[in-house]
Amino acid sequence: MPAPTPVALSDNRGPRLAVRLPHGPAIAGFLSPTWPPLPEPAARVWPAERRLWSWGPWHPGEVSTAECARARLLAVGQCLADARTMREDLERATRDGRWERLTQWPGAYLLVVIHDGDRLTAYVDPAGQFPLYYAQRGDRTALSTRATAAAVLAGTGGAADATALAAQIVCPGVPELTEARSAFAQVRRLGGGEALRIEPSGVLTHWTYERLSPDSGADFKESAARLRSSLTRAVTLRADGPRRVTSDFSGGMDSTSLAFLAARGATEPLDAFVYHHPDASAGDLDHALHYAAETPAIRLDVTRGSLASLPYRGLESQGPVDQPDPAAVTGSRLRLRLAHIARDGGSVHLTGEGGDALLAVPPAYLGDLAAAVGLRRLAHDARALARLRQLSPARVAFRALRLAHTPADRALRELAVLLENPVQRPTQWLDAVAWWSPPGPEAAWLTTRARRHLAELARARSESASCDPVLLTPGTRAVLCDLRNSAAVQGQFTSIAREFGVWPQAPFLDSEVVRACTSLPLPLKADPFTVKPLLAAGLAGLVPDPVLRRRTKGDYAAEDYWGARLSAAELRARLVRSPLADLGIIEPSRVIASLDRAVAGLSAPFPALNRLLGADMWLACCESGEELP
Repeated sequence: MPAPTPVALSDNRGPRLAVRLPHGPAIAGFLSPTWPPLPEPAARVWPAERRLWSWGPWHPGEVSTAECARARLLAVGQCLADARTMREDLERATRDGRWERLTQWPGAYLLVVIHDGDRLTAYVDPAGQFPLYYAQRGDRTALSTRATAAAVLAGTGGAADATALAAQIVCPGVPELTEARSAFAQVRRLGGGEALRIEPSGVLTHWTYERLSPDSGADFKESAARLRSSLTRAVTLRADGPRRVTSDFSGGMDSTSLAFLAARGATEPLDAFVYHHPDASAGDLDHALHYAAETPAIRLDVTRGSLASLPYRGLESQGPVDQPDPAAVTGSRLRLRLAHIARDGGSVHLTGEGGDALLAVPPAYLGDLAAAVGLRRLAHDARALARLRQLSPARVAFRALRLAHTPADRALRELAVLLENPVQRPTQWLDAVAWWSPPGPEAAWLTTRARRHLAELARARSESASCDPVLLTPGTRAVLCDLRNSAAVQGQFTSIAREFGVWPQAPFLDSEVVRACTSLPLPLKADPFTVKPLLAAGLAGLVPDPVLRRRTKGDYAAEDYWGARLSAAELRARLVRSPLADLGIIEPSRVIASLDRAVAGLSAPFPALNRLLGADMWLACCESGEELP
């Protein structure tokens, strides 16, 4: 990949900035009366249009355009519609003004439309896999597929948003705290199902065009048929494309099902990949071997881990990322997998990301049951779930009833109290029968000032939550939060895979699939005795029954503990000098105490540690930071 080209931008109200275009391809747009053209390798998307620029390299088909007499559109991501459909639908939209029709094509993509003269309207896919970042400074408005570019082009600088980083570390399940803020100060993020319109005058209008709310009239059988149709179409459109297709094959329900769908009708065996560390088995390999033996249409490849591929190894060698990446600590393992996948050339690589978020019902659904279905069904599900986890059914039912009578504004006020007075015990399954899982021991990592600031934010948000006219139920909200997190994980994976020529794609995150899964109310999707009943019903006959009946998931905790022990000295040194401490976010000694517990084999909040280290690695690439107020 060629080195990014330095860009010098002149700001009439400030000093001259010498910065670099972000690593990797990007689309950038702007509105400004005195905007200089970007130098090579940036190029205009359309020769006559000065506001949209692109630099690459992109995968073939990753950027699509269409034009008609009165409008132009740009689709970034995985738009699987053909050129004729795109053009005809664009012409129809110019006549009736129904621009949101253009978000209904198969695939998942960010859509930017220039219409009605100089208006620019952007739509992010419902899952949020392809977000848009935007910033304003004076008469300069910039937007981009990368936050780095939006910060640079708007002239806001590269300062970090300490509040957003603190919230992401300890409250990733409460995006309401920071709303649309990105990790860059003054750069906003347009997320899943959201739209943004920029008038020629620079006025911005932001709204949600796709809420993904359940349909009270939806039927389980019809929803299963809709999932079957949309998911098979998502896989078929990719498998029938010009590029080589490969797939993950962990032995879990999601990726394994996709591999079987992709292998159907293929002229050659599908290369499918499972990761396995011989000295720290996650339990996936045996399932993968058994399922692959079901058909000669799948050729299973085993990627074998080593000491070098353990979590927390080689952190210093990880490349820059546009936003903090919680999975950065497993970068060595990820790169080992990608190198294996790319051994026979680049490919469109199918992953099961998004399947858990859409199909595995969160514990918070019990609150939905208690509020809308009735006590008999609640008692049935509470008893079954309690038995599986060796809990008291009465405790589970009580938590569900309490959740059903806890409005979101009260939950935010309770969150503020927990932030100010961190608990020491690790979070448990029962804690997730709530609007969000409460912060665990990791909340104590934050400085007193950081915790108080987040608590103040929670109380401020509680005032607006009490008058939200489209407030979601706790279960539905949890699904959407998990979906957004999955989309972010897939986006980071895609970015890292570019250097290997591999294009990861997640059919479960396609807009049609997302709509099919989220339209069914959670009580109809839940069955305590079946892991993912909607998937099992939707793919019956297309995927072997043993795959759809698997109740376990791979457990990589052994690798986490082993990697933490081997890298403990490096991690301690990194935490001592962490820029997160310089920003007033963490007390390094408290994080190190949790790390020492992990080294000793005791319970430790690894997900929170991974988020913290991801933020630390991202900050190391930033030139400056903004302290908490």
